[in-house]
Amino acid sequence: MRMSAAKFAGVLVVGGALLSTTACGLVGGEKKAACDNIESELKSLTSGGAPATSGSAAASSAQKWSDAAAKIRAEGQKAGGDVESAATRFAGDLDSTATMLRNLSSGNLSAGARPNTSSMMQNAQDLGKACGFANTGFRFG
Repeated sequence: MRMSAAKFAGVLVVGGALLSTTACGLVGGEKKAACDNIESELKSLTSGGAPATSGSAAASSAQKWSDAAAKIRAEGQKAGGDVESAATRFAGDLDSTATMLRNLSSGNLSAGARPNTSSMMQNAQDLGKACGFANTGFRFG
């Protein structure tokens, strides 16, 4: 069963918002700062609602998701260890979403670059656990 772009975007926003609204409860200074910055970036990413999926608005949304991926990846590198590996995987998922949005903005609906939502949810949960976020589970419905 194929998921519509709008439904997929909604799932991403809900999942990202759920992950980003939890508190980062770590003791390590650099790790805590990196996790706080990741949380802040996710809040910023999800604050605008679902990403636009058509025309130039989709291209703009794609850039926003790509920029967030780069920032999350960089913060993960600062933290190192399990945060770095989880942040790198989750950033890859955000990059895949950006690619899908770029394809939609150019009218390329058959590019097949649809992100794996199961993987994205798992990677987000792993990132939440690595950062010590409370309530990292996703709930839909």
